[in-house]
Amino acid sequence: MKQLTEKVGVGEREYKDMQKILVLIFVFIVWLDGANAFAEITPAQVEASIRRGVSYLQKNQKGNGGWDEYVRADGGLTALCTLAQLNSGVPVNDPSVRKALEYLRRKEPRDTYSVSLQTLVFCQVGAGEDIPRIQRNVRWLEKQQILAGIPGAFAGAWSYGEVGVSEIAVGGDPSNTQFALLALSAAEERGIAVAKSAFERSLAYWSGIQTKAGSWAYSQGMSASGSMTCAGIASMIICKGHLQSGSSRVEGDNIVCCGAEAADDRIQRGLDWLAQSFTVQGNPGSKFYIFYYLYALERVGRLSGQRLIGNHDWYREGAQFLLNNQDDFAGFWAGPLTEDNRNVATSFALLFLAKGKRQVVLGRLQHGQGNDWSKHSEGPRQLVRHLEKDWGRDLAWQTVQLSGATVAELLQTPVLMIAGQEPLSFTPDEKKLLKDYVEQNGFILFEATAGDGCGDPKPFERSVQALCNELFDGPLERLPPTHPIWYAERKVDAAALGEGFWVYGVQTCCRTGVAYVPRSITCRWELSDPTGRTAFSPAVKQQLDASVALGQNIIAYSTGRELKDKLETRSVLETTRGVGANERGVVTIARLALDAGGEDARRAIPNLARYVARDIPLRIATESPRIPINAKQLEPYPICWLHGRRAFQFTDQEVAELRTYIEHGGSLLVDSICGDEGFATAVREQLTRVIPNGVMEPVSSKHPMLSAAYGGFDLSNVQLRIPDRGVNGTITIEKRSAVAQLEAIKIDSRIAVLFSPYDLSCALESQNSIQCPGYSTEDAAKIGINMLLFMLLQ
Repeated sequence: MKQLTEKVGVGEREYKDMQKILVLIFVFIVWLDGANAFAEITPAQVEASIRRGVSYLQKNQKGNGGWDEYVRADGGLTALCTLAQLNSGVPVNDPSVRKALEYLRRKEPRDTYSVSLQTLVFCQVGAGEDIPRIQRNVRWLEKQQILAGIPGAFAGAWSYGEVGVSEIAVGGDPSNTQFALLALSAAEERGIAVAKSAFERSLAYWSGIQTKAGSWAYSQGMSASGSMTCAGIASMIICKGHLQSGSSRVEGDNIVCCGAEAADDRIQRGLDWLAQSFTVQGNPGSKFYIFYYLYALERVGRLSGQRLIGNHDWYREGAQFLLNNQDDFAGFWAGPLTEDNRNVATSFALLFLAKGKRQVVLGRLQHGQGNDWSKHSEGPRQLVRHLEKDWGRDLAWQTVQLSGATVAELLQTPVLMIAGQEPLSFTPDEKKLLKDYVEQNGFILFEATAGDGCGDPKPFERSVQALCNELFDGPLERLPPTHPIWYAERKVDAAALGEGFWVYGVQTCCRTGVAYVPRSITCRWELSDPTGRTAFSPAVKQQLDASVALGQNIIAYSTGRELKDKLETRSVLETTRGVGANERGVVTIARLALDAGGEDARRAIPNLARYVARDIPLRIATESPRIPINAKQLEPYPICWLHGRRAFQFTDQEVAELRTYIEHGGSLLVDSICGDEGFATAVREQLTRVIPNGVMEPVSSKHPMLSAAYGGFDLSNVQLRIPDRGVNGTITIEKRSAVAQLEAIKIDSRIAVLFSPYDLSCALESQNSIQCPGYSTEDAAKIGINMLLFMLLQ
């Protein structure tokens, strides 16, 4: 640099100035790269990236419905591109997919990659006409698996072509083998019988080629790589899942939940190696196949339930890498070697982005020392397989680490399982985190993995009981058969679960936020077979079916069947410090002390105050004093809130006191907790006693309080949720968009009473209640804010 400046006649001072400028530019570039690297990506950005990648693939589709194929893999690349589109949400009737399916249905491939990918496509589509094709491919793959006794070959593996026919069908390798297993697994999920021996032989193959370090390589003598290690981890999970090789077993009519855990966990060793070598900037241990590696990494994260690999959020980091490296103009991805084929790289990238963001329904909390928390590790995955089949949606589960987590991170998992045999022990900070998680709409399911001959569940149960009393001010109580946990998704007879099996819970305001089962439910999930082909005795089958149905009910009850995308920001209300009632410039809302069930939703007003603080420049006290119906005591409060969930009747004295309060300028905001009709009827009757000449009338859809005119929100298109108890006893939710439904009583030109006959309070406490006719939490907050603003400013 200095020599160059001397040649062009730049002096020493100018040279130093140029150095400073270059340093500043360098620092700015490094800062900008860092800012981009750690920028918070959103679901919308990922979805836009997926759409651009899909568009690229569709533009490269040939007139015959296929894509340019590889020699000896006829139909393979077309199947890969089609699979990427299907997983990216492109419908089966889309012209591109329809033409691709017509092309693939004309093919009868004879190589492992093409057969496997074609099978995956047909299983994803789920069309009845493809069942014979899937069966044909399954039989072909079973036949081509390498058996013992073939010189130079690995028993249990697959090679490129037909055994004994193709010159490239030699030895077998982990790449072909993982795709064959993906196809056989998908076929079983679609109800096609697959020989158990295929999974048994393959499990032995993967065990035999794992290195001492826990990794896998493509072949002996080659270095271990991330892509092959991911292939090994995911393949072993698949094999064990289809062999039901967990720690549970069935002996006649008895379920045994205390089988020996594997002393040498090869899957965990593989995960440990991957954690130590983790990166998304390349394929660990290899200079090539980054997109192939990412597709395999997605599979590991999803099948193992790992949200974090090491300390890395594998999906967020991988998605950020892909968004940063997508072609800005055409929307493709590309890399070296075979991945210079943009259709290949783009398909792998799309599969990572689309499959990796599956919605999470269940998490297991890692706590304490050892593996007491993780007994029956296959149980959650099996339950999710049942849910996917019944809900017709791709779903996921994950392991949750409590240490270092935030409430927002915990809320990525709507149901958090805390299992064990030993008494629970949490730090004060961890207890607060669990309490905040439940209060922010999380659901905890405690499970005693003792019982069934596996030890005494009482020590664990006593610790759960103590924790519930400490955190939620309530004991565990038997949930009656009328509770939705027994019928939300499928009707469950408690007797079918077996002697001594019940569900206990803690009522956390409007809902049950904590449940406890005194015997292992994950043991029974682990034993269940989503394909329905495993033969059990009637007694065992009844228990397993009821346990799976109970698990589905718990998830349906706690989520309202409404799930968030993986990258979607969880709304967390700040609860560390409230706004005091005596602070300057603060409006305090009093609650009428009426015995009508209002205490069931005592956090509704504090939460509404926090939504107000989040959304508009108005300070509402999070303290909501409960005031007797006495005009003098109510006088300091311009607005009083009345809510309940059962019928009531004012005394004559209470009528007179409320009438005085309202005539002196006071206002009432009223809502029916959980849309209770008895309470709503009482409101209409009793408040017309308070205001004899007043009439409770619907608020016009054109009224300015239902618009943003007062600084609030447009309420012309909110979501109304109406639960319906079907003929089979299960609950479905009818959703319809409508203007907010409010009723009002006027005194002269002033609205003195505003009433929502549909629930606001439970929605403000817990989202998406499956029981309550009312609104989503965000809409309930907007309605409450508009009601407040109008009453204060009218």
